Amino acid sequence: MSEQNKRTVIVLNDYCHVNGGASKMAIDEAVGLAESGANVIFFGACGPVCEQLQNAPLEVVCLDQKELADAGKNPIVMLQGIWNVKAYTAMKDILARCDRDSTIVHLHGYTKAITTAPVRCAVKHAFSVVCTLHDFFPACPNGGYFDYQLNAPCVKKCLSFDCIKTNCDKRHYIHKLYRVVRGWGQRYLGLFPRHVKNYITLSENSARILMPYLPKDVSFYPLENLIEVRKEEPVNAAENKDIVVVGRLDPEKGIAVILEAAKRADVSLKFIGDGPLKPQALAQSGVDVTGWVTVQEVMQHLKTARALVFPSLWYETYGLVVSEAIALGIPVIVSDITAAAERITDGVQGWHFKSADCDDLVRCLEYTKDDEKIKKAGREAYSLFWENPPIREHHISALFDIYDTVSP
Repeated sequence: MSEQNKRTVIVLNDYCHVNGGASKMAIDEAVGLAESGANVIFFGACGPVCEQLQNAPLEVVCLDQKELADAGKNPIVMLQGIWNVKAYTAMKDILARCDRDSTIVHLHGYTKAITTAPVRCAVKHAFSVVCTLHDFFPACPNGGYFDYQLNAPCVKKCLSFDCIKTNCDKRHYIHKLYRVVRGWGQRYLGLFPRHVKNYITLSENSARILMPYLPKDVSFYPLENLIEVRKEEPVNAAENKDIVVVGRLDPEKGIAVILEAAKRADVSLKFIGDGPLKPQALAQSGVDVTGWVTVQEVMQHLKTARALVFPSLWYETYGLVVSEAIALGIPVIVSDITAAAERITDGVQGWHFKSADCDDLVRCLEYTKDDEKIKKAGREAYSLFWENPPIREHHISALFDIYDTVSP
């Protein structure tokens, strides 16, 4: 074991099980770090503790608390969601047995339960803190930098008066006001992001958007999401029929745009996921919806895809399914404002279309009818991905390098 692998890493996350992309990344990294020899403490608010963590050579501290989604049955959770006193106290106890010089505190998800209380504790005790930017919550109250009422990216300054008076929430303006209060608590009680200067970025675009809200001496460390995929023979996408979309069937995911474009281009469409727009999708001829399936089943469906479409209307911060598709040799059509567009060179591994522009998406879907175009894009996608794949071994090694450079 190398000296760097002897360090202690405290992983902070709302959940001790997979509940979205941030939790999956937090758990995958924690397990990978522990298996590489680091002393890992996984600190989460909400159980149960998943088998992956239970079976890994690491320590789990789970507070067994409720999440904000349970506030209807237990209103006290709303106060916990702004400032988690129990998390602060537990963090203080953990840090008391850690060496400051060899310990890194790594923040992942924090807006559903754990809050930034442990971050304040770490900052106050001069421990090094690094945060992975899974979303826009360090600045934006709703986390998406997106106006869900207008169904378009936001253009306002976060937590400005203009921002506060605008109802951009998915549900109700009251929820927006709660998020504003939480945002103030995060900034002034949690000292985040004001006193945290080390950030792992998943895309250049998200870093650019968040930069004005971070400390002036901020340090960015680009690192792609860890992807669990084995290298196999590339898929012959030209032999497949379906255009595939993976994820929630929500308006901000561009579902209406891809449905209309598929109808006009006369291509068959398969949605792997579920959501409120499922009835609208099923009402259209030539459209199939699988519902939620396992990660393994997602990969099997991708292998039957002629192309993947990533039509999101909001910026996103990564888009893991795009990497999963190109790892298999599947071309990708991607909205040009999303973080995923950074990993697709237009006309090489797939095609860019102007976000929310149905005519431009139809243009790209027409390319998928050409077997030679699909074969060429698929070959390029596969070849370029496997030149330097973000698989576990590479990812964990890069993570240790980042830990070596951060400072309180």
